[in-house]
Amino acid sequence: MKKINYIFVILFVSVMFASCGKKALTDEFGCYVNYDDAVELAGKKKQPMLVLFTSEGDDDLSNQYVNGILKDSSFQKNIVSKYSVLHADFSQKAFEKSNADENATEAEKELANTYTNIIQNNYNLAILFNIIEMPAAFLCTPEGYVVCRLDENRSFSTISELETAIAENLTSLERINNLVAETKKGNYLNKVDAVDAVFVATDPAYRSFLMPLINYALALDPNNDSGLCGQFILSIAESKAIMAYAQGDVEAAVEAYLIAADNTYLKAEQKQECLYTAAYIVTASGSDDNAGILEYLKLAYQFAPESIKAPAIQSAIDYFTTLVESDSEIDAE
Repeated sequence: MKKINYIFVILFVSVMFASCGKKALTDEFGCYVNYDDAVELAGKKKQPMLVLFTSEGDDDLSNQYVNGILKDSSFQKNIVSKYSVLHADFSQKAFEKSNADENATEAEKELANTYTNIIQNNYNLAILFNIIEMPAAFLCTPEGYVVCRLDENRSFSTISELETAIAENLTSLERINNLVAETKKGNYLNKVDAVDAVFVATDPAYRSFLMPLINYALALDPNNDSGLCGQFILSIAESKAIMAYAQGDVEAAVEAYLIAADNTYLKAEQKQECLYTAAYIVTASGSDDNAGILEYLKLAYQFAPESIKAPAIQSAIDYFTTLVESDSEIDAE
């Protein structure tokens, strides 16, 4: 499996899912190459989505995946005709499409720029899908909400293996689709409750894809009559922090949580989660700002001293208190 080098994320990421042009581009396998196109057309055709990550030429499993599935003669009939398929290609061949030589026409240069944007978007996707190694395959609703990773504990080398995995998860897909349909029924509280049902049914690792649905719920319930806005606001902070941290912007990642913690709709334990996570992010970044980390931890503890996490936070406070005292002794020498 090929491991993603997230250094490239810092170099290439611009804006998430930027538009790559008016025409929906497809690759030689009939798959869409731009996420926005795949989602838009999945919605229009009312088809579920498949999101595939490969890097042909870089590892054996990706080679098997491309040769045994994408190049299979039945791929068009059995998969492309039934699903809106996005192929996020990280092969050298894909990168070559983003280059135009000095003698290229304006149309060729424009196409190369389009593929550059596609590469940028695919790295964004890799972050949100938590891709560490490739290949990978995901089943999603027509709106792009992730139902599951199809190859979580196995790898595919034939189209029949992919079809079997899809069939095993069609019940889950139907369940999520039914929950999504409920978000359009009843009064505003019914709709917000339905959004919550989709939220709960979605693996926390993939809730970033629920942002349109979450924003919909927040707009329906500006006064938090449902009592659910806090968890939605926290989820937005998590999504923003993931992207910021992947781009090396630790400050923005921390700020996302601090802003959320200031929101009156968050419960005490949710505010505690924000401050504790902010401390964790600063620590994970390798910062030596022990005093700043300690401040976040103390604030976190104060929000909910009786919470389940409070004892662990207190242990962290004790540890960083020792570090801060040691730093002070060194400065005094």
